[in-house]
Amino acid sequence: MHSWTFRLNAIFTFTVTVLAVLSALNALTVAFLDPLPEARIENVKLQRMPGSGPKQPNANARVMFDMHADLRPLFTWNTKLVFLYVTAEYKTDLNQLNQIVIWDYIVEDIKHAELDVGRLQSKLLPRHHNEYPLIDQGRGIRNAHGEVKLLLNWCTMPIVGIISRQHKGQAEFTFPATWDALPPATHNEWQRLS
Repeated sequence: MHSWTFRLNAIFTFTVTVLAVLSALNALTVAFLDPLPEARIENVKLQRMPGSGPKQPNANARVMFDMHADLRPLFTWNTKLVFLYVTAEYKTDLNQLNQIVIWDYIVEDIKHAELDVGRLQSKLLPRHHNEYPLIDQGRGIRNAHGEVKLLLNWCTMPIVGIISRQHKGQAEFTFPATWDALPPATHNEWQRLS
């Protein structure tokens, strides 16, 4: 006859094995799905933040944009949440790829997976300007080769499985060569919008 500790160990081992098999099957059921969400970024505008200008070593700008994203296809039975973020990407002599995160948002369920950010915004979301300042350290953006691209990126975080990263919804703009070419944002306007 087996002791109670041996029986408890056998029940625990069986339970963990069944949970591991079910988790692996859950991850495999969505591993080969290729959802196609819709996303677009448009109407990009730049403004100089108060206190930054051509004499400052690191110039700060506010990027305003309109964005529409329908992320409902990303939500399956294995999706816990979707982390969205907008990056500004550009090339310089020093680096082929420079990325700055300027906006982010977490979508926790399918009810909130259709987003309109900007002028058409009806839900309480982060405003249509960057939450984090676009800081030009060492004049890298102003000396960028070609366009600065805004991309909507997302990470789909599953209940079980591998986190997937994708991007879509690109908008391009050219950063002015001189900082004075950017229209300034007044201090009152900056406080009202932030």
